[in-house]
Amino acid sequence: MTLADLFSALTWRDVVDFVLLFALAYAVLRLLKGTRALPVLILVALLAAAGFVARELEIVGVGVLLKYFLEYIIIILIVVFHQELRRLLVRVGQRLMPQARREAAETAVETLVGSCERLSKARVGALFILEGELDVLEGCTDVGKRIDAPLHAETLVALTLPHSLNTAHDGAILIREFRIERAGVVCPLSTRDLDPRFGTRHRGAIGVSEDCDALVIALSEERGDIRVVEGGVISEPVDSIGLAERIYAWIDRPAPTAAAVAAGAAAASSSRLDMRVEPIGSERASDSDAEPVSDVGASTSAGAGRIG
Repeated sequence: MTLADLFSALTWRDVVDFVLLFALAYAVLRLLKGTRALPVLILVALLAAAGFVARELEIVGVGVLLKYFLEYIIIILIVVFHQELRRLLVRVGQRLMPQARREAAETAVETLVGSCERLSKARVGALFILEGELDVLEGCTDVGKRIDAPLHAETLVALTLPHSLNTAHDGAILIREFRIERAGVVCPLSTRDLDPRFGTRHRGAIGVSEDCDALVIALSEERGDIRVVEGGVISEPVDSIGLAERIYAWIDRPAPTAAAVAAGAAAASSSRLDMRVEPIGSERASDSDAEPVSDVGASTSAGAGRIG
């Protein structure tokens, strides 16, 4: 059969079938872009293609091996990538129900900003990582303890309070899909030349944001100020309204690619960061110094309409 014969045999049902399959594959790739599941999915597709070729060429051994492997690959993928599948389903649900996502985002921002305000007034250091499309934990030194709890102010405060029984308070809190995913996460430290008044907590906030699209909120236990770190760039101290605006802007941003994040980090590392700080005399931020978030009330109403 020639190529012309093949096209002439196509019906409108075949065209619709092909378009739907292509759209489904494209949507899955878009949702998995930047995650560790995408390379595995590509590998499975290549193995399926190899199995088809082996069957057509009657290569029995390879064909049988790939046949049995592909029969169980669904179960293997569910076990290995259950977290990614959960995030995928949540993301699909949020896109199908934008109003529900808007309400969840508004509640999350209000809770987070309010918690930061309380911690800032109490001079409690903290580090909150809002995970984006790319996996934060891949670059972390220690992934901490799994929490998987709703985003409540009391939970955030309890996890950050320094106490001998709270072994996770020195690490960062990872927030994923508006839920507290992990606590006690040890971030990679930035190797760049930073202002000497920034301690380990700030250096970790900058380091973890250099290789992913996360938004990091750092609270200083000495000064009580709140700074936002994104793409390796740390902000000036912000108030509750400024913090809420930064979070809303981050939520509404277009999804970045891994290449774009890497390019941004490289550009940021090419020059020394502008680390202007409010005058604090001769004090030097301690190695555990970090900056929490502030106020929520007015900031939430100011940015609530911008959730997409």
